[in-house]
Amino acid sequence: MTTSEQIRNQFLELRKGPSELAIKFLMDQYGDTLFGIVLKIVGEQQLAEEALQEGFVKVWKNLSEYQFEKASLFTWMLTIVRNTAIDLLRQENRHKNQNLSPGVYDSINHSVESQISDIGLMNKVNKLDPKYRELIDLIYIQGFTQQETADHLQMPIGTVKTRINAAIKMLRSMLATFFILLMNVFK
Repeated sequence: MTTSEQIRNQFLELRKGPSELAIKFLMDQYGDTLFGIVLKIVGEQQLAEEALQEGFVKVWKNLSEYQFEKASLFTWMLTIVRNTAIDLLRQENRHKNQNLSPGVYDSINHSVESQISDIGLMNKVNKLDPKYRELIDLIYIQGFTQQETADHLQMPIGTVKTRINAAIKMLRSMLATFFILLMNVFK
């Protein structure tokens, strides 16, 4: 049983009791990691703390909604916290027009890598051509809309849409190949 499966099982047990125990467990397991990701998105410590707190409130209110068949616990929480951070950025109208360095995917701490590398995603993103990796960064990491991305990169919206669709197809293909190889190993 992997560490993420052990954490998920422990969380599912804790979820049956008082929700305060489950949320404390999640904070202990993922708080630092999620804070690091949120800080990269919003760029300000105070705003990152606010986003993380609001994100954990949303997680707490929706503990019973988590379905382990659909996503890993970390992915579920990351989605909630990431979307909360992006919403706060939009409310504050604080989009930073700065690109993450290409090495940002490598620099996220080991805890995040162990969660996300379960499906090999970070490795696959790093293999994309820089023009696609930049779009993934702007849209999926920093939370830009397609129009904001087009404005930021000074390219037509149609080009952004075409390239992001191509990037997603490439990632899908790489991950499908990865899973086929993985399934052959465990036969």
